[in-house]
Amino acid sequence: MTAQAAKEFKEATVEDTTKPVDRATLYDEVWTDPVTVVATRYGLSDVGLAKICRSLAIPLPSRGYWAKVKAGGVMRRVPLPDLKGPGAAVTGLVKLPPEQAAIRESARKTVARLRKEIPPMPPSEEAMASPHPLVRAASKRLHQRTGWPGNTLLRSAPKEVLNLSATKDTLDRALSIADALIKALAKQGFELEVDTERGVTQVKWLETGTTMDFSLAEYVRRSPHAITPAEERARKRYWERSRWDSSASSPHVPTHDFTPTGILTIQVGRWPSKSWKDTPKTKLEQRLSEVTVGILALAQQTHAKELEEARRKEAHQRAVARYELLTKRRADEAEKFKRLESQATNWERAVRLRNYADAAERQAIAAGGISAEQADWLAWTRAKADWLDPFVQVSDLILDGPEPKRPGFW
Repeated sequence: MTAQAAKEFKEATVEDTTKPVDRATLYDEVWTDPVTVVATRYGLSDVGLAKICRSLAIPLPSRGYWAKVKAGGVMRRVPLPDLKGPGAAVTGLVKLPPEQAAIRESARKTVARLRKEIPPMPPSEEAMASPHPLVRAASKRLHQRTGWPGNTLLRSAPKEVLNLSATKDTLDRALSIADALIKALAKQGFELEVDTERGVTQVKWLETGTTMDFSLAEYVRRSPHAITPAEERARKRYWERSRWDSSASSPHVPTHDFTPTGILTIQVGRWPSKSWKDTPKTKLEQRLSEVTVGILALAQQTHAKELEEARRKEAHQRAVARYELLTKRRADEAEKFKRLESQATNWERAVRLRNYADAAERQAIAAGGISAEQADWLAWTRAKADWLDPFVQVSDLILDGPEPKRPGFW
């Protein structure tokens, strides 16, 4: 096999990751490896890939299928049903480049390992006896007696301390959760920092420098305000007084009432992002290990996205540089050719002028001789021919001189 044939054979056998996979290929993948493994090849979550499979009527292995396969069981595949209609076999999914898929697969394995290693870690009173410096500063700032808002009842100061938003009764619990989470994240190589200019709190992954926005907020229920009898009487007094006293001030009647719920939500990242909240069965205190692992997974996903964006940016910059190089080279070549045509044209014009001058000189001689005026004209004509000729380096006093300036009125 020649070198060229070997190259063509290799290119033909390498999987093309730039084309969408078809439905049958995706079906083979999800029945060969778990959905969590296949999803990383496309930059998706296992939930997202499962939704796509269901929309394409691709059956998925049942719960416990892979455990039985791992134990040596021989399992039967559910057949892939046929779909009718044009384009039904196209999934629209495109695989990530190999290096990006490798990063996501490594992140998936790390998260799976940490889910087993990190035990549940509810915040304890002993831990809050020596809170993290960021939590201590937030507690001091948010526990001030004055400054509580009267509208939403939520107190926060994101430009000064941690981005916590909580009502008075929930503040201590929010601080306790934040303290336990910060200390848990520190063991996994993270730290929190407050960006006072932007008014955001960021989780920073020290290994890569990746940062993600962080917030811990309480949900406050909003409902239309029902006017109380006292507020109605105050309105009537204002209407009666405003008839003769223009300085009377209207009583403030809120349009909505806000009711604390005690439900806290942790939000990390923007795009991608993830959130965790209290549920009727499980509070955030019992899910801190899950939150820690989830933040690590999100950081790895965000870092992979940053690497992909950097790669695309670098490729774009290379494409722009090549475009500018080719454009400049084309423009330079066109300019050189334009000068060439101009020089050739000027040379032809110079030759034509010289031939004309020679013909005029011969005619004058045949007519009886060259007068002084004709001699001056012949010299002037040949000088202009030399000025046009690119092979003769001469300049013209008048035509190469500066452009005359039009005089002003004054």
